[in-house]
Amino acid sequence: MTAVGALSTLTRASSLAAQTTPQFGSPDYEAALKITDGIKGVFQSPALDAMSVAGDNVNHLLLIQLKNWLNSFQFAYKDAPEDLHTLSATYGAANVLTYGDAVWEKYKLGEKYEITDPTTSAPAIRNVFWPSRFGPDAPKDITAKDNYYQDTGIEVLQQRGTIFLSCNNTLNGQAAAAVADGRAPAGMEAADVASDIAANLIPGGVLVPAVVGEVSRAQAAGYSLVFIPKFSL
Repeated sequence: MTAVGALSTLTRASSLAAQTTPQFGSPDYEAALKITDGIKGVFQSPALDAMSVAGDNVNHLLLIQLKNWLNSFQFAYKDAPEDLHTLSATYGAANVLTYGDAVWEKYKLGEKYEITDPTTSAPAIRNVFWPSRFGPDAPKDITAKDNYYQDTGIEVLQQRGTIFLSCNNTLNGQAAAAVADGRAPAGMEAADVASDIAANLIPGGVLVPAVVGEVSRAQAAGYSLVFIPKFSL
């Protein structure tokens, strides 16, 4: 092989490695695993079946239980919000909770998973789990109607400290499925789709190699497991 050929091969290999080797974890997530005090929970779910529609919003039981967990400790047991530490660990179909709007639209996730956007009555082309339910002006009075503490939007749960993990194993499987069933644009291979999804998670979403391993890491760090099973509300 000539020097030029060798350089070309090395360049292609480096490009492929950059494309297929994502960046895992985040400083905030690693810091969360090092916390030694407070109350800690990791919420795990593989299923989209645990959904319900409430007005113009689609809720998932994992998000509802996160909200309930935070509220019970903060308002019933009077724990300080800064002492409550939560992780969301999705995989399987539920991993779509961690994908940004661009991914939902480009790869037709609403159509694939039969999720209707209540605001359009059409298959969702946005992450219907992400936005705040009651907006930035929602009252902080826990007794008020539609108050901040009853909001199950991922956006608000992140504000309350929850870190949302996204499973790379699942992501790669869903990328391959998008190519196989024609939802990916022509010419895209599974590795291209996977790289695209990984680059377009929800704001603050944390890509991890495999959620099953991260749940073990979290439990070793003192997080109790809250498993959200597959059933309809």
